[in-house]
Amino acid sequence: MALPAEKPPPRKIPAADLLKSWADGHTGVTLSLRDAVRGITDYADWQQTYTEEEVGAEFLSRYGYFELVGPSGHFQSNEVRAYVAYWGENLYYPWHQHEAEELYYIIAGEALFEAEGMPPQTLRAGDTRLHTSNQPHAMTTAGSPVLALVLWRGAGLTGLPRMSAEP
Repeated sequence: MALPAEKPPPRKIPAADLLKSWADGHTGVTLSLRDAVRGITDYADWQQTYTEEEVGAEFLSRYGYFELVGPSGHFQSNEVRAYVAYWGENLYYPWHQHEAEELYYIIAGEALFEAEGMPPQTLRAGDTRLHTSNQPHAMTTAGSPVLALVLWRGAGLTGLPRMSAEP
């Protein structure tokens, strides 16, 4: 069954320009995907989930995502969400949680992922990480940005992440 397609108008944010100018951080396996994402940055409906009060202006100037598949994505689905997300270098993504299960696939760069009940792990291009429903988690980038494909499934697809305390 084909997914109904929408063409939301492009919306640009500062992170889109940072992504377009980023030339490294990939592996041979993910290079073509990274380049494809960079090629569509001007056409994507870039968004941000958080407010300046929650994460600060510096975070917002170097973070963003667009929804490829989902209730408000370029392709419509109420069963799954697929985002492409970017976080700039030296950025702390605070502890948060959401009802939907979440799978990160790292396209380029690297970041330290932390999650309740799991040891911290640095993920690089080609690596994955699963967060279960309502599992608090956080992420920190160091000397490299990170670009990820983020998949959500299960209950809570239309919900937003909620900030949470470090476990």
